[in-house]
Amino acid sequence: MDKLLLNERTRMMFLESLGQWKEAIEELEAKAEAKRWAKMQHPISLADALSRLTKEDLSKIRTTLDVRGASSLRKQELIDVLVQQIPAKLPRLLGKMDESRYKILKRLAEGGGIGFVSLTPDQLSYWISRGLVFSGTIQGKKTLVIPQEVLAAFRQADGDPAVQEKVRRNTEWLKITYGCLYYYGTLGLTELQSLLKQHAKAEPESIEYLFVLYEAEQFEKNIRIDLDGTTSHSDVWDPKRVKQEHRARPDLSFRPFSKTQLLRAGEPGYVDRNAQYQAFVQFLCNHYVITREEADQLVEECVYAIQNGEELQDTLGMFQQEMEIDSVDMLQEFMRHIVELHNHTRQWILKGHTPDELFAEEKKALRPLPAAKAEVVDFATRKKVGRNDPCPCGSGKKFKKCCGR
Repeated sequence: MDKLLLNERTRMMFLESLGQWKEAIEELEAKAEAKRWAKMQHPISLADALSRLTKEDLSKIRTTLDVRGASSLRKQELIDVLVQQIPAKLPRLLGKMDESRYKILKRLAEGGGIGFVSLTPDQLSYWISRGLVFSGTIQGKKTLVIPQEVLAAFRQADGDPAVQEKVRRNTEWLKITYGCLYYYGTLGLTELQSLLKQHAKAEPESIEYLFVLYEAEQFEKNIRIDLDGTTSHSDVWDPKRVKQEHRARPDLSFRPFSKTQLLRAGEPGYVDRNAQYQAFVQFLCNHYVITREEADQLVEECVYAIQNGEELQDTLGMFQQEMEIDSVDMLQEFMRHIVELHNHTRQWILKGHTPDELFAEEKKALRPLPAAKAEVVDFATRKKVGRNDPCPCGSGKKFKKCCGR
């Protein structure tokens, strides 16, 4: 009895601690949200915008922009340096952007340096950590503002054909990269460069390409870059395992995709909704009170579980947690759809091939042996019997007219 009371007390203490931890997190998030959208004015100078930040925030801008010799400066001294450095470094920053980020600046600039674009907290931090866009509340509305010095520098760079060309180039590089990672999961920098060389108009240099990737990672969070340059799709659970599986199949080449296929797979939110995928979605809609969007989301999660090499039984367990599967027949139907989806999903560990494709190739390679010509041996003489020889059965007829027919 005492043991039961102790276990119950421990459980209650754990739940209480968990509740306190959640409250603390929510309080921190609320404070961060209030700070992000504190009252501000427009137009605003770069010095005034920077003064709204902490010394730690300013140091992050200094590090991001690679401003040398300013690490020991006081806050106001650092602000004075950044007021000079941020507009000067803007063309270089623009040269690392793709069209999605460039259009955000363009849209705000066309509104006089003020407007609103829906951004995640990470995306907002991206702009602030480069000193380009700041957030606040103006007349009770959440607003994004470009400081006046940055706005003037952007308008000047916006007319530069070289900047426009780099933005177009970066957009193509990133879409092809995203497409490759959608199909292959994880790739080294050299592998990515090799694929870009096949499909992109401009061949990337290692350092420049890595900078473009890093900037995209900071804003989109849809890829992850390791210290050695190895880059992974954000849904890859274990990049090291994917790379090991690639190396374990040296005779299997990466499945080739056209530039059109890679660009399509590189679009935000792309999912390969093949026939088996759609059949699974329809099955869920037919048997459960669920919207098509909800069913699609479940099957999409199933695809990523398959691509990460999760066991089929574990994938089934995921559905058992979400859905009521109350009969053996229904369980078998779920498993049938999971297996079908598994066999027709392009898998990271298989270098973009589906199991069905590889099985078909293996089957094709197993060609049947040519039919062997039948031979008859006379047991008495131990010699092969010719077609015109007497039949060994003793009938007196030629072999070809008797048993050799």
